[in-house]
Amino acid sequence: MNTSTCGWSRAPCGLAAALLMLLPACRADGSGPENGLEGGVLATFEVESEQFRIWVTNEDTILQLLDLRDGQSDASIPNGPLRAGSGQASHNDPWSWHLDPDLISMAEATIEVCSGLPSFVEENLAEWLASVGQYCPWSARLVRLDDFR
Repeated sequence: MNTSTCGWSRAPCGLAAALLMLLPACRADGSGPENGLEGGVLATFEVESEQFRIWVTNEDTILQLLDLRDGQSDASIPNGPLRAGSGQASHNDPWSWHLDPDLISMAEATIEVCSGLPSFVEENLAEWLASVGQYCPWSARLVRLDDFR
């Protein structure tokens, strides 16, 4: 075999390696800088049998999420202003709402009026945006945390 080629191709190995280095960085789940999620963390929460995601850019809340993931915090309730749309890079699809990434905090307890299933928020979105204004599901459980900082 000619050592100047890669074996599976007639292209020189150096050229193949150079082309691979030109590919943009991406994560196994397809998220990363190329899809608009950069400079924060993406947290996935389960509420009963449903899931929703929050994009967090607030450094204090990022640290709270890391502590929660590592078992060093009891602040397990995401609490933040509710916004229309699925968020930056549609991070909260299939829901047509998201929490403000700069103003989210983690809480140990919140008022009951802002707790509920993601589907309940979706079904009553106009009321939630106009009257409730925030989302804080009491039974939320962190199931995944992806760091894009």
